[in-house]
Amino acid sequence: MESSDFNNPQYMEEKFNDILERDEKIVKVYKPDKCKFWASFIVLSFACWLWVYMAIIGSIPDEGKTFNSNLFWLLFLIASLAFAGGMLISALFGAIYYKNTFYAYTSKRILIRSGVMGTDYKSLEFKALTATIVNVTFLDKILGRNTGNIRFGSPASPVGNVKNGLNPYAFKHIVKPYDTLREIKEFIDATEHVMTKK
Repeated sequence: MESSDFNNPQYMEEKFNDILERDEKIVKVYKPDKCKFWASFIVLSFACWLWVYMAIIGSIPDEGKTFNSNLFWLLFLIASLAFAGGMLISALFGAIYYKNTFYAYTSKRILIRSGVMGTDYKSLEFKALTATIVNVTFLDKILGRNTGNIRFGSPASPVGNVKNGLNPYAFKHIVKPYDTLREIKEFIDATEHVMTKK
């Protein structure tokens, strides 16, 4: 698989074939912006592994206790290896996660495909969609790539109730998030209009 496949609509649509219903059609598929995804991932990973590094270094005895230079260098080495190894493992998992992540909306619902060890799917029916939020972070502004996150809410999973720090229905690191949300809403409104006419 090459990165050019991510620009191929047919290739991306095929990623959802396993869960599409017989009368359901993909309208559009999205891929997270690669630059924003990696920038966000590196910042988060760096912060987490830096905390581990500092925790190990923090276990070195303070000045009031006998200083052991061998212990210091051993802990410093362990901390450095843990930090470097952790960043390497994080990068590997990040690459797999990015490769498996796609977002779509169909004639019936919002679909999210992701996963590292396996493939996970999440879906939100249009009729259950009650709220949406576009979130443009400070990092989005710094990168200047016109990216952001779109969160979709339902009565069972409101946009204001972010479980475990994550929203289950979110298009993350999407280019032109406001335009994308407007496009999805217009399609939903048009679909509902057709349904009420029947």
